[in-house]
Amino acid sequence: MADLVTSGWIEFLGGRKRHAVKPGQICIRDTKSSWEFSCSPATTAHVISIPRHLVVPHLGSLKALSDAYVSDVDVPEVRFFVNFLETIKRSSGELEGSVAAQRMARDALATLFSRIISERPGPRLDDHPGAVVVAAKNVIEKHLESGDLSPPMVARSVGVSLRTLHRCFSASDDSVMAFARRRRLQRAHDELMNVGGAAGMSEIAARWHFSDASHFIRHFKSFYGATPAAYLRDQRKVGPS
Repeated sequence: MADLVTSGWIEFLGGRKRHAVKPGQICIRDTKSSWEFSCSPATTAHVISIPRHLVVPHLGSLKALSDAYVSDVDVPEVRFFVNFLETIKRSSGELEGSVAAQRMARDALATLFSRIISERPGPRLDDHPGAVVVAAKNVIEKHLESGDLSPPMVARSVGVSLRTLHRCFSASDDSVMAFARRRRLQRAHDELMNVGGAAGMSEIAARWHFSDASHFIRHFKSFYGATPAAYLRDQRKVGPS
């Protein structure tokens, strides 16, 4: 079975492995295995079901069915598969009137289906902790101003499990939200330097998602060695370099 997500997200759980599928991605899985899933509200997806007995003969090994396959639709073989599906949809009138045409379409889909999962890339993103961290940091950078920024959201965006995300950050002696907090603090620092005292501490704290002004001031002092007000005074004394 293939699930092509067009909006929202779907997360499949099979055994101990989680597979997050975002808009513009497809997940191919063997429904002979047991799967649990969750999705965001108003998620939409196209579901394509192909009988297992039609796919298996085209596989070099049943190991190809041992795990789900998640891919962007921009991957050439997946794009070809999706385009073929669209062609079948446009030709539905002709297919309804011909059993032979239906069989041809079914067999062609089964062949394409099997080739995609047989030729999947070997290593996955979560096999490379450094790559996971880089991808996660890119997601965090893009969502620093969002109140929705959280480890589960980052994990879904990257396409790894929450546990894998935390494990990869731990390997670099960091954590997801510690990195996000540092980057938000640095952005707040930049804003403070640009506007001086024109913006209140509460306003800056709220914009960068610190719980309150005192919380922001405490983190600022811990990182920069002085409160925001004292830091500004010191910078004015030094003047432009």
